[in-house]
Amino acid sequence: MRFFDQYRRFYETTGTLLKPNRFQQRWRIIIDENKAVLRGARVLDIASHDGRWSFAVLKAGASYVEGVEARPELVARARHTFPYYGIAQSAYSFLCQDALQYLAASRLPQFDIVLLLGFFYHTLKHLEILENVERTGARLIIIDTGVAADEEPVIRVGLEDANDIRNAVDHRSSGAGMVPVGLPSREALRLMLDWIGFDFGEIDWRDRVADFTECEDYYSGARGTFLAARRTL
Repeated sequence: MRFFDQYRRFYETTGTLLKPNRFQQRWRIIIDENKAVLRGARVLDIASHDGRWSFAVLKAGASYVEGVEARPELVARARHTFPYYGIAQSAYSFLCQDALQYLAASRLPQFDIVLLLGFFYHTLKHLEILENVERTGARLIIIDTGVAADEEPVIRVGLEDANDIRNAVDHRSSGAGMVPVGLPSREALRLMLDWIGFDFGEIDWRDRVADFTECEDYYSGARGTFLAARRTL
């Protein structure tokens, strides 16, 4: 049985297109294959959406997860779903706050692992975010993002409709509707992660996934899953 088939409320709260096989394959690659490092970890889930991945890391053995999400309706969904499935209140918290504001705090809580899942192509503040993520003391950053095809370290800039729940938020509250975002290349990710003292690696989806239904962007390389581990002296 697919993981989220057991917790079908997340199919109702997603706010994005319902693609059960995509949910399953992302769960396998991002969560299940990293159970060993998630076990007992304190996890920060940036742009936590409806809490699906926060929930999954707790089920994988994490000791605590903090979700940060700017859209109040999504935070409300997460706060209703977790008690529904019997998750102890002491194991999680969800903050309705812009991720940039949260990470810019003078003092940040300390975490073992930070999740940047489905978020890093909905911002133009990539380096600022990573520099602040480093301040959490995390030993591992898991990034799942769309990526530009360029071989050079570039970020391709575009616009997104902030009124769409799947897209970037207008962190300036400008009311403009369309907000600038950037699609980083793999080399741009590598360069920025190296700057903050993290080694960069990509999980090979083609070597691990047989059914790419609803996951064509991973097959083509337009999206990827990356593990960044803090370098030790």
